[in-house]
Amino acid sequence: MCVTRKFKSFRRAQDGTLSVEAMIVLPMLLWAVGAMFIYWDAYKTYNINVKAGYTVADLISRESDPLDADYIDGMNNIYEFLIRRGRDNNLRVSVVSYTQEDDDAPIVKNLSWSYATGDLVEHTDMSVLEDEIPTLNPGDELIVVETEMTWNPPIGMDIWVPTLDTMQMRDLVFTTPRFVPQVVFTSS
Repeated sequence: MCVTRKFKSFRRAQDGTLSVEAMIVLPMLLWAVGAMFIYWDAYKTYNINVKAGYTVADLISRESDPLDADYIDGMNNIYEFLIRRGRDNNLRVSVVSYTQEDDDAPIVKNLSWSYATGDLVEHTDMSVLEDEIPTLNPGDELIVVETEMTWNPPIGMDIWVPTLDTMQMRDLVFTTPRFVPQVVFTSS
């Protein structure tokens, strides 16, 4: 009888339940906070990459003098400064012109020039850009700025978010020249 009475009193007692509940919920709470921090950092980094790309594209669109390799390398330095992510980033600037033989002919996109920094390579034809760029009017010119950076998670990913790992963030920015009809590139 003594054992059953002690068992019944143990079953009715509620001392220490808060500690047990806290030990069950605490790991899930810590995981959720860590995962939210990682996702927030990824979105913040992507947003910084987009804004830096728009800044570089706007600077190039305002140029009236011919551009050269040193100028684009300088734009890459500005891009590096804006994203504050070290040296693991790339920038590619391409200019596309639009032509049309007559009113019935289709608008043709021509690659005027392309220059890349870092690990990216210059475009040699329109095959890669064809589906990604918009169509403008004949005689227009489009500046395409491609940015690419590597995002590394701020804390270890294995236990926090196993599906989100180091990734390449890539963005395309399109703009037209502001003060001149075309942006010219010189190789010298």
